[in-house]
Amino acid sequence: MRTTFLLPVLLFAVNLVSAQDNTRPNADEKIYTSEDVDTQADFPGGIDVFYSTFAKHFKAPQVPGLVDKVVLSFVIEKDGTPTDIRVVHDAGFGTGEQCRQILETLPKWAPAAKDSKKVRSQYLLPIAVITE
Repeated sequence: MRTTFLLPVLLFAVNLVSAQDNTRPNADEKIYTSEDVDTQADFPGGIDVFYSTFAKHFKAPQVPGLVDKVVLSFVIEKDGTPTDIRVVHDAGFGTGEQCRQILETLPKWAPAAKDSKKVRSQYLLPIAVITE
């Protein structure tokens, strides 16, 4: 008798916790890849403007001869906000966290589009870290 009562209680608790974790905007909507969209998400002015703007904020570590990259993965929301920012590859010396923080402060992106509608899309961004 206890087992049959415990199972529904556990299922209810799991569903309740899952519902509470769904706090990101549009978290229930599909996230498209670059292959699935008609127009990819883009930084205002293009990716070259992104890297130029980013470089103005980035402080390279004082490590002579460092040649590596930071790779960020994130979702561009329908309103252009980058969310769920993750460091996929870190060059070390605090560079990954610094890149993540800089991305959060930059202007919103132009979102991706599918069938002329704004959609959420996954974005993978490499950032070169080279010191002298």
